[in-house]
Amino acid sequence: MTAPQLRRDPEFVERRRPFLSARWSNVSLLTYRVPADLLEPYVHPDLVLDRWDGEALVSLVAFDFHDTRLRGRRIPGYVNFPEINLRTYVRHGDRRGVTFLREFVPSRVVAAVARWRYNEPYRALPMHSRTVGTATGLVVEHRWRWSGRSYHLRITASQTSSLPSEDSLAHFLKEHRWGFGRTRQGVLQHYRVEHPVWALRNIRAVDFEVDFGALYGADWGFLNDEAPISALLAVGSAVAVYPPGR
Repeated sequence: MTAPQLRRDPEFVERRRPFLSARWSNVSLLTYRVPADLLEPYVHPDLVLDRWDGEALVSLVAFDFHDTRLRGRRIPGYVNFPEINLRTYVRHGDRRGVTFLREFVPSRVVAAVARWRYNEPYRALPMHSRTVGTATGLVVEHRWRWSGRSYHLRITASQTSSLPSEDSLAHFLKEHRWGFGRTRQGVLQHYRVEHPVWALRNIRAVDFEVDFGALYGADWGFLNDEAPISALLAVGSAVAVYPPGR
């Protein structure tokens, strides 16, 4: 499978083929304001936080992988699966991207490959997702377990979708071309992520049970008492993720 013919940065042409290609479907995002100094341990010193109206943000993101391929090949048993991650927004020069605080998938193999190839903070845990469509709406639900407790994120939305304006918070949160991390030696690394601009469904209801302190450490427990500043459900699309570079 070749990379999807998607938008290209005129100053950057990726000459390598994607390491991973897939379709990311029904991307749920809950976004919170957080103190900037709380993010310092997670953000490489060569990066700066990409703030919105001066505020540092994190997003809890849940979505489904479909038709996943590594180097163009399907791996039986690892084609369709959910992911949940907590991420923040960063910049390196004029390149906007994200840095991940933690990523959950249901497979130990998928988590091990992601840690090996990208040195990303993946963990495996029991989790599943389901999407139920009706004539007038859509219910997207993720459920997972951690340390004996159950959590969920459920969004009810319209079947229809539309593109938000490019100067909106919604566009800021969902459109990024770069992932940033670090090598095992602490060197900044980046990888390119390609997909078309995502449309958003109109949200009708959001229901979730998440203990941020239990999942991400005691410093994050304060988010249990905070309301998200934004809840989004993006339709998703074909995605190509390229190998990391320094």
